[in-house]
Amino acid sequence: MFDVKVTVGYVDLSLGHVFESGHQMSLVTWQIERAKEMARPRARPSGLNSSSAAIGRRRGRHGHSPSRLVLSVSQLKATARTGAEACEDSTEGDDGEDDATIQQALIHRRQLLCGATGTFSYLTSAGFGIAAPVPPPNLSTKYCEAIPDEQSCENCCLPDLLKAPIDFKFEDLPMRIRKPAHILSKDEEYVKKYNQAYVLMKGLDPDDPRSFKAQWHIHCAFCMGAYFEPNNPNDIKLQYHYSWAFAPWHRMYLYFHERILGDLIGDKSFALPVWNWDNQQEGDGGNQMPWMFAPLNFGATPSELSNAIRNPEHFPPQVVRLDPCCYYEDMGIVYDSNLAFMHRAVVSSVSSTNFLGKPYRAGQTEDTNGPGSIEENGHNIIHSWTGSNYLKIHPNNSDMGTFLFTAKDPIFYSHHANVDRLWTVWKSLKIDPSTRRGSRKREDPTDSDFLDTQFAFYNHKKELVNVKISQTLHTDRLCYKYEALDSDQDWINYKFKPSGYEKPSPGEIDKLGPDTVLKKGVSVSVPLSRIEPTPSPGDELEETLVILGVQVPRHSVLHFKVYINLLEAGVCTPLGVENFVGVIAHIPHSGSHGKRHKRKVDFRISIGACVKALGIERNERVSVTFVPGTLSEDVDFDGVAVEWN
Repeated sequence: MFDVKVTVGYVDLSLGHVFESGHQMSLVTWQIERAKEMARPRARPSGLNSSSAAIGRRRGRHGHSPSRLVLSVSQLKATARTGAEACEDSTEGDDGEDDATIQQALIHRRQLLCGATGTFSYLTSAGFGIAAPVPPPNLSTKYCEAIPDEQSCENCCLPDLLKAPIDFKFEDLPMRIRKPAHILSKDEEYVKKYNQAYVLMKGLDPDDPRSFKAQWHIHCAFCMGAYFEPNNPNDIKLQYHYSWAFAPWHRMYLYFHERILGDLIGDKSFALPVWNWDNQQEGDGGNQMPWMFAPLNFGATPSELSNAIRNPEHFPPQVVRLDPCCYYEDMGIVYDSNLAFMHRAVVSSVSSTNFLGKPYRAGQTEDTNGPGSIEENGHNIIHSWTGSNYLKIHPNNSDMGTFLFTAKDPIFYSHHANVDRLWTVWKSLKIDPSTRRGSRKREDPTDSDFLDTQFAFYNHKKELVNVKISQTLHTDRLCYKYEALDSDQDWINYKFKPSGYEKPSPGEIDKLGPDTVLKKGVSVSVPLSRIEPTPSPGDELEETLVILGVQVPRHSVLHFKVYINLLEAGVCTPLGVENFVGVIAHIPHSGSHGKRHKRKVDFRISIGACVKALGIERNERVSVTFVPGTLSEDVDFDGVAVEWN
């Protein structure tokens, strides 16, 4: 993981690399000096490690190097010991520290995995106490590039009104209640009002930041890599997917979008509808595409709610199928699998790392991130299910099925309202099926890099507003909430069933090859070594399967469902068996960050609940079986490992 040997080092915290330097500076001094350094040109530090993905190989557009942090090895060692007692330094008092010392000092930020090496670590929200929150974007045109998509070079740069941003402040507003879209579809007055809001929004000048085109481009810009991170010399792009920034950024995206719609129709109490596709109660219609988005007209007014490219085979009354692999004829199995899917995606994920995603810090590239279950499960499945590849007329499952065009569809905002709602449900859960003790509380990260990360949005007054993640964590402060839904209890309290198959013997697991290709149309099984931390700190750690370095396709969706100790798992193995642990799913990202190569993504799946249900012993090896769904090509990956969060 590391290949450096130094006594004093330059540290890139986002990746855990150390570079040679000849100076020393205290952590406190660095905190103060960092801001000063950002404002003046600086020379590139010497001794740049060629393996660093965070530090570019050429001088960036800003003409200066990253801010410098210099630590003595003793400082690194002391930091490593804080909260990471499992890392013991065998060279204490030796000025000629070896590579292992540096690795131990950095491991708490990077996370050591249990896999082929047989090593392990656990993650807390603390790590190094050094601030590196992601700054808000600069909307000047010099910080933005068009997205080089193969079909069209889309300029997603937002209007720059040349005004200084203001800080977000909570307002005294009517409490807005977001209700299920399938219920509101029956309210003709609401549907007309909602539709009229989009008619007015689409009638605005495209250079108006409130216009529908500008609203669509917000997602395109910050989820496809149009904007450079401010004050970074290495042309690193801002990317709010694949990390703990995903949920709070989309929450505020919807917040300002909703406020703009309400302002256009003169209704401060207007609230977005919620497409609660997790609702499996027959007759409710929540698990169908809401009727308000179906291709209809409302009198002489065109239906802007249906003005999008969608899969016509999935119009209502077709039921959402969250199992990405099998088209079950038995609707009972469809509903049951959907409930099992939701339980694993929301209830089984206890740690914020598994649910919200890996940390995203200033100077960090997207290849070092990892999505949480809130993003990679139902969110991605619904995107690809709604988008159309019907008769292969539209590329990349437009609109909803590709990052570039997804926010062109009004249903996007209703879909994401449910994703946002599930975040509030997750935090309210009192059950813990995944840790040994079974009493861990769900909490948002308390890391200052999370809380102080800032986003920028235009409000209904065309003012550019900077908002911190710390301001996004409570919907009541934002003056909206969700109608309570009884249907949530169906998947929260879901009970998995035995598969009926015997677990594989140690000999059978030993025979499994170390495959590093997830194959189209073929299930792949690999062995997984598990070594629990000893002593275990309070048995509050969540065991996590990490699928490392998956090279996600650029032009097609990726779907796999994953089973533990079920070598017989196939395309139509239901999700309701105890061995099912979750899915990995991804939607096309062609053109993102200007990359012409495949992006690597680490996918995380909580397996603690499955391990407990199956009675798997501590440190017992298991099998992991990947069952392919929609996939146009074989996919390389770097292996599997266990992580303790």
